Parts: sequence; structure tokens; C-alpha cells
Amino acid sequence: MTKLDFNPKNLTADIGASITMALVAIPDAIASAVLAGVNPMYGFNALIVGTPIGSLFTSSQFMNIGSTAAMMLAVGGIMAQFSDDNILTALVTLTVLIGLFQLLLGIFKLGVFTRFISNAVMIGFFTGVATVLILGQLGDLTGFYSSYTNKVAQAIDLLFNLDEINIPSLLTGLTTIGIIVLLSRTKLKNYSLAIALLLATAAVIVLNLDSVAVVGDTNQISAMIPVPMLPSLSMIGELILPAIAIGLLGLIQAAGISQTIPNPDGEYPDPSGDFVGQGISNMASGFFQGLPLGGSLGGTSILLSAGAKSRWANVFMGLFVGLFVLLFGNQVEQVAMPAIAAVLIVAGFGTYKFAVIKDIWDVSHSSRLVMMATFLSTLILPIQQAVLIGIILSILDFVYMSVQDMQISELVELETGMFAERPCPVVLADNSVTILYSWSTIFFASARSIEDLLPKADQAKHAVVILRLHGRSRIGSTYIQVLERYAGRIQANGGKLMLSGVSQYVWDQLARTETFETIPEADIFMADEILGNSTRKAAAAAKAWLAQLSEIE
Repeated sequence: MTKLDFNPKNLTADIGASITMALVAIPDAIASAVLAGVNPMYGFNALIVGTPIGSLFTSSQFMNIGSTAAMMLAVGGIMAQFSDDNILTALVTLTVLIGLFQLLLGIFKLGVFTRFISNAVMIGFFTGVATVLILGQLGDLTGFYSSYTNKVAQAIDLLFNLDEINIPSLLTGLTTIGIIVLLSRTKLKNYSLAIALLLATAAVIVLNLDSVAVVGDTNQISAMIPVPMLPSLSMIGELILPAIAIGLLGLIQAAGISQTIPNPDGEYPDPSGDFVGQGISNMASGFFQGLPLGGSLGGTSILLSAGAKSRWANVFMGLFVGLFVLLFGNQVEQVAMPAIAAVLIVAGFGTYKFAVIKDIWDVSHSSRLVMMATFLSTLILPIQQAVLIGIILSILDFVYMSVQDMQISELVELETGMFAERPCPVVLADNSVTILYSWSTIFFASARSIEDLLPKADQAKHAVVILRLHGRSRIGSTYIQVLERYAGRIQANGGKLMLSGVSQYVWDQLARTETFETIPEADIFMADEILGNSTRKAAAAAKAWLAQLSEIE
């Protein structure tokens, strides 16, 4: 159950932080709508309805649920497929589906699965998104609009058509960037985006720069409160897969916030609880004609730096945005498009994490390859497809690294009763007891690799191998087949395979799969509370068995 944690003592601080956040969120909502290819009013609707409602249900006290560039780029790719008459219905349907998907993941406690997205994939993806974001603003920044759809192709096309740049537009955008950079070094840094946007727009109006595009050229803004609208059932089939991809994107971004920013009590939020909050936020936003929302690291950071004490700062922020829209909504039409492009370009550059990129590059060839593959797929493919490719690459990277990290060691029992670790022998010796321990995950790919690393048993007479399974809570069917095959090879020459450190669950697995027919129960030693005790018992039993064989012969 989410704690609302309303404390009157925090009211002043939360309201102050919410006003600061509202001033930042308003230009961000306009820019987000531009990225998504829809009317800025839908960006305002999301903040007015989705943000405050969702913030009441998140596990995180401070997480700002707002528009994110990655999600908006993905939404823009989807909305481009619809005509002007259907775009609002498609947006409502898409946002509600995203919310429903996120809510279901949260209810079923599936937040843990965000841990399977590797850092290399995350950085590659967000670096690609930042690059696409920057390249996508060159049209509004320069006044030259390429006929190509891919952002990289548009940037290249611009280089071949520099003579068609609209100088007033370019100067407006560069001036906006300059103002943001200057203000970011002052105490007004939290307001730099809003101030730069206002000053640049005022300059365009005062200087009568008619050639500079403004929001009103393509969108009509009306000062009104959000009104409800139902999604289209007929569009669900077309939008369900994009909704899942965009929903995952929002959850992955938010998971990074959940794991890095603790609540006031010092505890870290539950990712599944944040999934629920985001799901409710997007369902509310969709029903009231709003853009999809996700966990915003930038917005969260601004709230904290502005002094927020609880989740109510996000709630109040939505109320202040609504008040602004009612009072000044019509004036949004005068905002200069190059100024919005400049805001987005600055935001894109702020997303680059050069130190982390270098660390991943230096760690390993596989991490480098995964990061670059994710980055390039984000540049070339639609965002929602790049998200799915990133998830697949994370899984493949995990499998590859698990197999590469695998090794088998021999444990040699000393006179003191301790075990010394030695390299695994290549072949087994006659009448020997060999204790082996594998340092790896046990799943199908690793299991087959383990089989290749086990000592050769084809020529050894009366060899005993004790395979220590300590710490293995469960094993897979492939690994069981490996055990049975290896046991058969050893037994063919009069030896045996024994298991030690076996957990109760693994014992039950062996029983259900009838492995006891190949490896008798008497040769399997259960783990107990004394570390290494089951292995010592197995070693003693193996030596006694060899001694008995020697007497018989």
C-alpha cells in the first residue's frame, strides 16, 4: 500500500519545488509534443492529469513522472502513421494501452526483470536516443527541412544544402543555447530553459522575424482544462505491440531512478510499485488526451535540488501547470520553434555520459560490441524496435558472459581438513578420487560447456569423481543430462560419479527425473550447515569404496 505521507511541515518546501518544476515542465511539455508530432496541449494534459495522479501511487516519493525524450521519439514514429483526423484517437489509445501494460507488470511484481537489461545496452540505447534527439532538431533550428525520414540522413542532407539555411532561425536557436549555457552557471540554472525560451520568443516578436517558425504555424492552442476521451477498440490490435515496447522503455528509465534515489526514510523504492504508479499515470493521461509519461531522471533531480520533501511536490506541480494553461495557454502559439529545438538539443547533450561510455568501452570486447550495436540500431531503426533489440542483446550478452566466465577447479583435501584449489585435470587417473567444483551459472549453454571442461574419463579405471554442487538452488534438464552422460562414461570403466552439497530442491529434481537410476542415492550427499562437510563425507565414502575394490581384486 502506497503511503501518501502528507505532512503540513513539508507544505512550503513542496509548493516551492513544484513551482520551480512547473516552470521547467511547461517548455518541456511543448518540446515533447513537438517530438511526438502532436499538439502541445496534449503535453499539458499529461502534466495536469497524469503526473499528479500517478505520483500518488508510486513507491518512490520523489520520482517525477513526466515526458521523456526517448518515449516521445517512439510515440512520434507511431503517430506519423496516422492521418490528422485519427491522430488524437490513436494517441489516446496508445497511452491507455501503455498504462495498462505497465500496471499489469506492477501488479504481478515483475519489476525485477528490469535487472536483466545490461548497462552496456542501457548506455548504448540512451546515447543513441540523445543523438537522434539532437539530429531531429536540426530542421527547426536551421529552417531547412530535409525530405528524408531518418534523422542521420536528414543531418547529412543538411550538410549538402547549407545555402538553404534560414539565418534568423539559426541565430534564434543559437542564441537560445547561449542563454541556457550562461544561466546554467548561475543561481537561475533551474529556470534556464524557461527563461531562454521566453527571451528568444520575445526577440522574434520584437524584431518581427516573420521567417522564423512558431508553434502557432502548425498547432492551435486553446486555454481549457483537459476533457475525457475513450480509446478506440478497433486500434488496439495495431497499437498493442508499440505500446508494450514504449511501456518497457518508460519502465526501464524509471527503474534507474528507483535504484539510485532513496526515499526520505533511506529505503530504496520498489520498482514494481513504481510500475503501478506509472501505469495509473498513463491510463489517466490517456483518458484525458495526454501524452505517455515515464520516470524522468532530469525532472526528479530538479525537484530534489529545488527542495522537495515528498511526493506532493509532483502533485502540486500538476496543479500549477493547469493554472498556467488556463491563464496563458493561448500565448504558447507565439513560442519560436528554433528556441524549442535549442532546448531539446541542450537536453540531448546533457544525456551523454562520456565517463560511463569509456568505462564500458574498456571493460570487454563483448560489452563494447553490445553498446555499439544498440547505439547503431537506435540511429537506424524506430525507437520501439531498438528497445526490443536492446532487450535481446542484453539476454545474449548475459548468456555469452556466463559461458565465458565458466571454469572448473579441482579441490584437494589437505591434512588439516581444509580444501586447496587446483587446476582441473585434463584426464582422470586410475583408482583416484577427484573432487570438482564449477564456478559458473548452470543453464543450458553453460551446462554444455561444462561437459567439455570435465576431465576425460574414457581410459581411467576405477576413477571416482565427486562433483560439488554447493550453492546450486536448482539445476536445469540440460545439466542433468550432462551428469547422466558423464556418469555413464565413468561407470563404463568401473568408476562412479558422486554428488555433494546437494540442496533439497536439487535432490527432488534428481528424483523426479529418475537420475537415481544412473547415480544411486547412496552416492549423493546432501548439504548441511557445516561448509564442506558433505564433500568430506563423499570423499571418505569414495576412498572406502576404492579400498573395498582393491581387497576384492
